[in-house]
Amino acid sequence: MDIRTKRLRELFEQSGLSQTEVCSRTGINKGALSSYLSGRYFPKQNALEQLANIFNVSIKYLMGISNLPQEYKYNDFEGITNVSFPAAHPIPILGDICAGNGIFCEENYMGNFFIDKSVKADFCVNVQGDSMIDAGIQNGDLAFCRQSFDFSSGKIYAVRINSNNDAVLKRVIRQGDTLILAPCNKDYDPIVSDDEGVMILGEYVGVYHSEI
Repeated sequence: MDIRTKRLRELFEQSGLSQTEVCSRTGINKGALSSYLSGRYFPKQNALEQLANIFNVSIKYLMGISNLPQEYKYNDFEGITNVSFPAAHPIPILGDICAGNGIFCEENYMGNFFIDKSVKADFCVNVQGDSMIDAGIQNGDLAFCRQSFDFSSGKIYAVRINSNNDAVLKRVIRQGDTLILAPCNKDYDPIVSDDEGVMILGEYVGVYHSEI
């Protein structure tokens, strides 16, 4: 079970509230709440704020980015930042990406991360796995990416594998007509593909280390 769904279900059970009571207090309809609790869908920003509020935890905790339930105020997406204002602008958090053996990239909007304007990033993703630790990218980090549909050999990219819709964060190396999606951890094997087998989603430009 996804850690976000697990936490949401635990918080719901610990609250002692019924689904009807939660829906009444948050404005979330019962069908949507059931989908969140079953893991079929993950709440988007408005619902996430309401659920974090009623369960008295941070959004970052519900998103699985932190193990500290009350690290940030429930409605403070701006708290998830490593820069000072006003030299910052929001970029969307678009879901999970694998730095391991492969995981589906959930392209659902999960709020904003405020980042210094000097960092040319268009979106960020939650990193799941440790295959990129030697590049300084750890499990639970947020990886910043610049939208790109091209690549230069040797750089790190968010890449979709077309055959199974897995999305991974890897160093992309070209050898003739072959693309090697190389991990930065000797415990993992590279993924071998070609131009038609992958789609470049974005070039990796920076990372925010989780405080888990």
